[in-house]
Amino acid sequence: MLLVVCSFTVCLAQQRFKITGELGGTIGGDLVLVSAGPEGAVKLDEALMVNGSFEFSGQVDSMILAYIMTAEQQPIATLMLENLEYTIVAGENGIEVQGGGESQKILNLYNAINQDITREKMRMEQEVRAAYAEQNQMKLQALQQQFEKTMAEGGKKQEELFKTYKDSPVTAFMIASVMLQMDYSPLKALHEMLGEPAKTCFYGQLIAIQLAALKQVEPGSVAPDFKGATLNGDTLSLHGIKARVKLLDFWASWCEPCRRETPNVRKIYQKYHDKGLEIIGVSLDEKKQEWAKAMKNDKITWPNISDLKGKNSEIAARYFIRGIPHTILLDEDNHIVAKNLRGKALEKKIAELLEENK
Repeated sequence: MLLVVCSFTVCLAQQRFKITGELGGTIGGDLVLVSAGPEGAVKLDEALMVNGSFEFSGQVDSMILAYIMTAEQQPIATLMLENLEYTIVAGENGIEVQGGGESQKILNLYNAINQDITREKMRMEQEVRAAYAEQNQMKLQALQQQFEKTMAEGGKKQEELFKTYKDSPVTAFMIASVMLQMDYSPLKALHEMLGEPAKTCFYGQLIAIQLAALKQVEPGSVAPDFKGATLNGDTLSLHGIKARVKLLDFWASWCEPCRRETPNVRKIYQKYHDKGLEIIGVSLDEKKQEWAKAMKNDKITWPNISDLKGKNSEIAARYFIRGIPHTILLDEDNHIVAKNLRGKALEKKIAELLEENK
């Protein structure tokens, strides 16, 4: 009976995690271990760095994503935390996580690829600055080609890992960590590649939510309605404006590419407005006077609105605008027809839509 009790006690003792760190003099002060999941950030443990060493311990019900952070919330290491032992060390290429289970090993593989890409980018940035200083256009062109090759090779390695570990929640986490910078189609392709266990985990569900939101501003969907204030204080709504074709034009006074495109947009407006085109400009300015000055100088006469929140514009966020100029074409029923067309391609599509809707 005593042997049974002792064995049970040993079993319980083993069902805990232990994280030891040996970082030398790289980092000092208090450290915290924080989990990230459906409940948000939860502090699991805290430790004091003594002579470069620290230790965390505790217990988790199932594998969770966790971060070791400084008191200033600077992340040090990322763990797929299970009731296992981990060692954090300062390696040649930065902080390394040793030990853990299969999921940690998979995460380390992804991190190794990202670290290689980051190191190569930093090296090339130094060469680019030197080439700019020398005004060496041939070198700049060669570096651009080299950069594209490096990114393509890194992307290929990541894709191979995605396919190999398509069922792993780690793969879902890696995709979720970059999905806010991704458009609908590439994110959809990655999500479809995931196995069912990865799709149904917390991060797989986050990807599905993001896809559903992106889908609402894809061609074929009805554009979400919004309201905004004009320069004179009137309120306009997207769906309240009636036209055979509508062009949403996201721009700002400080955006040089936007300002260069304005003459083309003005020409299109003058040519097609009487035939049923309406343009709704959405300015990402913060200062009303700068917005007004740009409209006057650029002879913008079509409706324009702004919430004067700049890059934090709620309308831009609703449409997942990551850069400007950005255009969205709608039909008379507010269905999105095309996105981000400029120049001749924009005029051609508007002419086609007006011809179709006669």
